[in-house]
Amino acid sequence: MNQDFELKELGQIKYFNCRELDNTNLVVNAFTTRTGGVSGTPFNNLNLAYNVGDKESHVAKNRKIILDALSIDYRTAVTAQQVHKDKIALVRKEDKDKGAFKYSKGIGQTDALITDIPGIPLLMCYADCVPIFILDPIKKAIALIHSGRKGTELELTLKTLFKMKKIFETNPCSCLAAIFPSIGPCCYSIKEENKIDDYWLNQVEYNIEPISLKNKGVRRLDLRKANNVQLIKAGLLKKNIFVNEICTADHPELFFSYRRDKGNTGRMAAIFMLK
Repeated sequence: MNQDFELKELGQIKYFNCRELDNTNLVVNAFTTRTGGVSGTPFNNLNLAYNVGDKESHVAKNRKIILDALSIDYRTAVTAQQVHKDKIALVRKEDKDKGAFKYSKGIGQTDALITDIPGIPLLMCYADCVPIFILDPIKKAIALIHSGRKGTELELTLKTLFKMKKIFETNPCSCLAAIFPSIGPCCYSIKEENKIDDYWLNQVEYNIEPISLKNKGVRRLDLRKANNVQLIKAGLLKKNIFVNEICTADHPELFFSYRRDKGNTGRMAAIFMLK
């Protein structure tokens, strides 16, 4: 882990924090680990997703545990029904608490949330996909993105910046972005029989090596790098992008991993709020 991130520990609770976002004093930011909650196997311990088969009462308790630690009212969290697409939702005051207690009450069919309203905690869930936090410190607006392979292919991160430009008049050159732990290319291999011949997957900047039907076998995807490229393409400065390169699949003591655990697992959460 680089010096831009800190692993904070409060008793059994551990979560990652981006120092550069913190230093603005404009936001609360956190990416949770699996430690410190009340869920049983295979969701042990701090599962924060309602839609994975865990008891709703356990998830609600877990959300209270981590949000209490961040001095946030867990009843006000806004979440989404994440579907690996490219819909971006503008969160308004009336959206406060959507999805706080039930998955079905979350904002529908959405993988990125944006807002300029202080005091509304955005919460998205992850188990290998890339968590991306964006802060516009000038217009005082934020975005929280859930980008897996499909979201990356659909350029969700790039589209989110475009939406921030349109709605908040955001200048990407002024923004800060943090990419938190996700699956790394070390553990994300794709077999050619899955017909991986999409244009974006063949771009050298998105991969350790381009995927080609001429080269049979397995290719490794670097989703963090791909989303970093999209941030730069949108206009962010390299010096304002902070990347945590810990691989979620490599660290079962800290993280849930959909690929490692073959789908039978819990979810971490990204939490982002304007003060």
